[in-house]
Amino acid sequence: MKKILIIDDDQDVLALLRHTLSREFELTFSETISEGESQVSRNDFDLIVLDEVLPDGLGSELCQRIKNTLGKESIPVIMLTQRKELKDKLNAFDAGADDYISKPFEPLEVLARVHARLRVLNGGANTLEREDLRLEITSQLLFLVQEDKEEEIALTPIEFKILYQLAKDEGAVRSRAELLETVWSKNQNVIDRTVDQHVSKLRKKIEKSRLTIKSLHKKGYLLAVSD
Repeated sequence: MKKILIIDDDQDVLALLRHTLSREFELTFSETISEGESQVSRNDFDLIVLDEVLPDGLGSELCQRIKNTLGKESIPVIMLTQRKELKDKLNAFDAGADDYISKPFEPLEVLARVHARLRVLNGGANTLEREDLRLEITSQLLFLVQEDKEEEIALTPIEFKILYQLAKDEGAVRSRAELLETVWSKNQNVIDRTVDQHVSKLRKKIEKSRLTIKSLHKKGYLLAVSD
């Protein structure tokens, strides 16, 4: 598993990132500049997610040291911050950040950007394939691939996020609560019935596929081969 260091002191953000990334990556957490710098010096990470405002300093200053003095210039750094003005973004990039995400953020956006940075680093494709479906994660496009022919299936951003959550861990059941948190985030007022409605529309859109979305009583949803 790829190793990611997350440096942030917001417990809600840490919990959300843990839930979003832990299935695919080995995570290490630090809540201060000094602790994060120590982790970077002592360990090898494939990517760093770094908050800008921390109890003992600015993330952009640590980013600059990571890139210029710690000998870790090849590690991609994604900055997280509540600051949204252009000057703040330019400051992050001037410090050496490879990407910049404003808070509050959607979990899938972070996941897609992590995949994108690692893809650039490794030269690999940013896709997920299940049976005859291919998900292009960064562009959020879905293709049906059958008999050497491929057809794009138009999905809304919400539908793509739901499908991705169901597809990324093969055979995994996703409860409504999980989908509410990972697709909409807990800051939005969405009810279980909304999940059901989106899943129903998504199921119809992929009806040509060998895969379908199955409802499991009191458990949630599963992406599986049609009976």
